[in-house]
Amino acid sequence: MCEPRGVYRNRSSLPFPAEIGLSVVAGAASFAIWTALCLVAPRFHLPAVALGVALLGSVLAVARAGGILYALPVGAGAVLAYDWFGLPPFRELDNNAFMVLGLSITTAVIVGAVATAAGQRLVESDQAHIALAQEQAALRRVATLVAGGAQPAAVFTAVADELAGLIGADATFVTRRAEPVTGESESVTVVGSYGGVTADLPVASRIELKPGMLLSQVLHTGEAARMSGAALRNGPLGALVEKLGVRATIAIPVMVGPRRWGVVVAGTAKEDFPAGTEARIRDFIELAALAIANAQAEQELRVLAETQEALRRLALLIAQGVAPEVVFAAVTKEVLRHFGNGTARLIRYELDGTATLLANEGTTGPHVQVGQAWQGYPATGLTAAVQRSGQTARVDDYRNLPGGDKYAAEGLISAVGMPIHVNGRLWGMIAVGSGEGRLPDDTEARMAVFTELVATAVADAQSHAELISSRARIVAAADEARRRIERDLHDGAQQRLVALALRLRSAAMDAQQRGDDHREMNEVAADLLGVIDELRELSRGIHPAVLSDSGLRSALRALGRRSPLPVGIEVRVDGRLPQPVEVGAYYVVSEMLTNAVKHAGASAVQVDAEVTDGSLTLRVCDDGVGSADPARGTGLLGLKDRIEALGGTFDLHSPAGEGTTVICRIPLTSSDDSR
Repeated sequence: MCEPRGVYRNRSSLPFPAEIGLSVVAGAASFAIWTALCLVAPRFHLPAVALGVALLGSVLAVARAGGILYALPVGAGAVLAYDWFGLPPFRELDNNAFMVLGLSITTAVIVGAVATAAGQRLVESDQAHIALAQEQAALRRVATLVAGGAQPAAVFTAVADELAGLIGADATFVTRRAEPVTGESESVTVVGSYGGVTADLPVASRIELKPGMLLSQVLHTGEAARMSGAALRNGPLGALVEKLGVRATIAIPVMVGPRRWGVVVAGTAKEDFPAGTEARIRDFIELAALAIANAQAEQELRVLAETQEALRRLALLIAQGVAPEVVFAAVTKEVLRHFGNGTARLIRYELDGTATLLANEGTTGPHVQVGQAWQGYPATGLTAAVQRSGQTARVDDYRNLPGGDKYAAEGLISAVGMPIHVNGRLWGMIAVGSGEGRLPDDTEARMAVFTELVATAVADAQSHAELISSRARIVAAADEARRRIERDLHDGAQQRLVALALRLRSAAMDAQQRGDDHREMNEVAADLLGVIDELRELSRGIHPAVLSDSGLRSALRALGRRSPLPVGIEVRVDGRLPQPVEVGAYYVVSEMLTNAVKHAGASAVQVDAEVTDGSLTLRVCDDGVGSADPARGTGLLGLKDRIEALGGTFDLHSPAGEGTTVICRIPLTSSDDSR
């Protein structure tokens, strides 16, 4: 800042009383010098005007060089010497003259001292106002970033930048106290930096706290501290200090509420920071801590909102009944998006001690085979560590891990593994990896909440898959029982009844030849054939033999031929389909034809079946009265349960007066149990 010269000079290291004494001596010396000059001036024929101009010049020079504290007594002594010995009548140096001289110099010194003190206070006031304005401007810029939704890293970097500008530092950085991790020493994480330190301590760098470190001292005591000279160069970060040319540093704790949130460090290439720099830094950081807290709160709210949105998407997938592998893939994608920048993997631990890779998102390699056994992992890596302990695990650098070469070849450097517990059992692990360096220290803490919710999603997907599998097994068991009953009826009772009917017919013919009465036997044989026809229809309803023998196409055509309504059937299916799929489709068509006749008053029915994209799409449409309602006991609810048990969908469209359309989509391969 500019200094008001001639009023106050802040260049001397002498105490103010000493400077007052020097100003008195300067006044007396000025009187003696100008007395001698005035006495010798006549010898050189110097005019009085020239001597006066020289006097004024000398006083001005002293004022510019030493300030008003020196200029006033020097001027007073010079003027008295000029008046007494440069202009006639000349005066004798007696006691009265010395009294006047003393009073004049003393008065000048007093006035100069008062003026200097007032000027000093004015300068200090101006400097304080300027410093306050600079701090407020810096805080406004930081607050604008927070209000604009800037990421915390940008806010912290701005704090470091603005602080450097306020105190004239060559390098500054902001650190955050890392969450304690079991088995690791205390550390801080760099969250923002400015100046030459940025390249060597980028954001997310971890600094392990060691005895003798300025960071450690400030974090533990909560008090500001400074370090310079040999203590700084010989400290744990001495190599970095030498590289940057830093000669002095100041560290101030960052308090967010009652908690020691972190430490801000400033360094300079000068000999040292000016006195009072700690206070300026503290004042700025106390206000900046509000911005830091707000940025942190904004980030936490943003993360919470994003987490809730991710979980909503996962819950929607589960509610839609998608295959577990689709849910697992979605889980890994969300984990990678929130926590990593390299890869995310979901691994399940099997009961026999092996592991299976269920999903992978991001980097890959020859060893990454989704759906296959996860093998060849390092004994000290994430998979083994989590399986062994059931707790979180971390790898800071795969390049230094025995057996970690193939992961490093993927481009991974560090990774964190989180256990997934389902129903009290270690189900598996979700792992996230980074290709840009060590994952932040709070990764485990941030992932913990998400992992708990992921475990819920996995459990829901597993329960849903188990429910579908259980329903499918029940339906399959029921169909098998129906087939067995149909076979038993066909091969047992039905065949015996046919044989009995033939024997009655034969006995009736013998009686006729003998001339005996045979009418009753013929009637019994006819009734028996009617029973056989009814039994054949009953066994066909239990399970159509044509479906087992000839497949879906022939079975649907047989249904159409037996229907009293015109039925158009279009089947675009090559070969046989899985038996549960054929049975499910058959009963849908059979029930819909029955409903069309009994309830809809339809005049025609159209049936279309086609295999596309690994699923059978079945469409049954009639032109009846519509208004079909599963709750009215038309068998539609049972059809829906049967199709959904096969992992399919059952859609009903039946507006009043516009007929009824049912569309079913049945996957040809059932999903594996997620265990």
